[in-house]
Amino acid sequence: MLSKPIKEMTILEKTNMAYDLMKDDDAVKGQAAQVETLLEKLKSEDITVAVIGQFKRGKSALANRILGDDVLPVGIVPITSAVTKVRYGKRQAEVHYENGVVEPVEFERLHEFISEQENSNNELGVQSVELKTPSKFLKNGLTFVDTPGVGSYHKNNTEVAYEHMKESDAVIFLLSVDSPINQIEIDFLKNTKEFAAKFYFAVNKIDVVSEAELKAYTDYCGMLLKQLMGKDDVRLFPVSAKTGQGIDDLKDAVLRDCKKNTREIMEASTAKKLADVINSAATQLDFYWSAMNLEYKELDKRFAAINKTLEDVRSKADACEGNFDVHLNEYKLMLSETVKDLFGMEYHYEIDTVRYGVIDMDREDFLKNVDDLCDDLTKTLDRILLYREENAYTVCHRINAINRLSRNLRRIRDSLTGERR
Repeated sequence: MLSKPIKEMTILEKTNMAYDLMKDDDAVKGQAAQVETLLEKLKSEDITVAVIGQFKRGKSALANRILGDDVLPVGIVPITSAVTKVRYGKRQAEVHYENGVVEPVEFERLHEFISEQENSNNELGVQSVELKTPSKFLKNGLTFVDTPGVGSYHKNNTEVAYEHMKESDAVIFLLSVDSPINQIEIDFLKNTKEFAAKFYFAVNKIDVVSEAELKAYTDYCGMLLKQLMGKDDVRLFPVSAKTGQGIDDLKDAVLRDCKKNTREIMEASTAKKLADVINSAATQLDFYWSAMNLEYKELDKRFAAINKTLEDVRSKADACEGNFDVHLNEYKLMLSETVKDLFGMEYHYEIDTVRYGVIDMDREDFLKNVDDLCDDLTKTLDRILLYREENAYTVCHRINAINRLSRNLRRIRDSLTGERR
């Protein structure tokens, strides 16, 4: 029984409650991991500030100006094709791959991994690039993020930008005087405001227009942004990433808010993100019900396909002669994708970090881990889908548990969305 009504709980208490509800249910294991991340960020007050917007607005050049360090490559063609995270510390660069490998690289080589020309459609499988620099802007613990631009020819860039906007707590939304706000930017802004709690609207390239032209542009944009954001206190920051004009005003505003209003920003951001994760969990449970209610003939067919995949994994593992940590991560990704294809369900695996050039696993451990991975997937799918389960009590207990989980998660979500109206 709850100690107090949900509507009286703090954001931290609601987030804890959502995690406790989901953490032991395999059907929403992925969403539980997301909520756990929200909890960690909320407790540590680790604010993520992202620069986002349409391609070729000058995001990377602006980021370099804000950081006071030319750490991000810039160019006349779309450069940023992967998320780049920057934190405070001794200057270093690492490439994080989707398969868990982390490779240290020289700053001069970054374009090889985040340039659309050199890593087209992310053929290298880069998950993110993580940099450290002793920038005063980052000294108090901010994580600064440069994202791919939306709306370019490269569809992958837009998809990455949309996915990462969900992680941002505060956003520098970059516009440019050489183009009025367009529908691509409007749609992106509408989506972004569902996740980020604080917005700073920067208008770039002011060095190429007159004061009269700038005023006309900012008056028009200000009016439109007030309508889109549903508030009257929208402020625009005219800047030039080329000359540095206006950068200090933008930096000061971000740092002032992140210092004085950290808790407020993090709670508002967490509330938005938690509501989205709960919606995702509800969708996942719908897919779960659909899969669980398949006819036995269809379930037999799909379980046979899973078993064939598991045989292939074991066969590949037997043939492996090295890079065991990497291969184990790749099998996790493959099995997760297979479950999604066959049952429409997200199956969450933790992808272990593999430091470039470091060997942590021998062949014997690798083969045992592969066997455990395969056995665990079979048992979990049998359990959550009640495959061939004949015990009526077990079936009823599972159905009641899912109904109870759905009901409690909806109560938390409704309390969050009610607060935001």
